[in-house]
Amino acid sequence: MAADRQSHTQTAYTQIRSRILDGRLAPGHPVSPRNMADELMLGHMPVRSAIQRLVVEGLVEVIPRKGTYVTAPTKIDLREIFEVRLALESTAAYLAAVSGATDGLAAAAQQLRRVVDEGSSDLMTEQRIGWVFHQELFAAAKNDRLYTSYRMLRAQTGLALNELHRDDAATVRRGTLEHLNIYTSIQAREPEAARRHMWNHILDGTDARIKLIRGQHGKPA
Repeated sequence: MAADRQSHTQTAYTQIRSRILDGRLAPGHPVSPRNMADELMLGHMPVRSAIQRLVVEGLVEVIPRKGTYVTAPTKIDLREIFEVRLALESTAAYLAAVSGATDGLAAAAQQLRRVVDEGSSDLMTEQRIGWVFHQELFAAAKNDRLYTSYRMLRAQTGLALNELHRDDAATVRRGTLEHLNIYTSIQAREPEAARRHMWNHILDGTDARIKLIRGQHGKPA
């Protein structure tokens, strides 16, 4: 019986955590033990135990006299997240330039170049290709520990590192051109230039991105 409870707790933990990380449970969303138990078709006790684990991890928080909610990052949280992101992604760009561009990274860059050349105004498609570019960058870096660190950061910060849609065409296009600069340096095997371009790319969007996240999930710092 104890083994069954432990198994059910692990199942509940995995399922709820997955919903938080993929955006089905957004920051500020209530996490009711009763509702989650019904949704997952599990007992209340395993679900409560799973939620307590997520509280310890910082993915959910208990607000006295209100309930349990998916954690919404503070301004300080967001600033620290992007400082770590600077280190991880600039290092990934450096290592990708040392190893050389992969087919996946080259394909993403080619799609971005086509978007620019054709003068596309499809902002969502342009941004999606940019998000793929970042994923392919880590594959090109060929350092599993680096990518694992990035994934762990995402796990600890919920949606703060996930993709956010922007409606500002000029900002989106500037990001696309920055991606192409990064790729050019990687293709030319210029690690320091690739690192610098990625560093500037992350810095360029940090303040605007924090404001966007804060606007969606406003929470006092």
